[in-house]
Amino acid sequence: MSEMVVSFNEIQKTLEPLFGNRYVRIVVQNDAAVISADNTNSTKKLKARGIFRECANPDMISGEKGAWERAVVEKYAEENNS
Repeated sequence: MSEMVVSFNEIQKTLEPLFGNRYVRIVVQNDAAVISADNTNSTKKLKARGIFRECANPDMISGEKGAWERAVVEKYAEENNS
């Protein structure tokens, strides 16, 4: 265990070799703070897939497959008929 005293403005630069590109856990209690590596989040990859599933209309799900293709055909059919 080691202890460092650094200015507030130098915290990131000082801790970069120890925690670079990882999540850190900062526990603040009273006038003290403990900083440690948080390995649980460092390997988790965040994805947007399914983010709006609670907004989905179950009746529309069956028509999703091929929807983009149908929209393109409809768009160009309208443009060519005008």
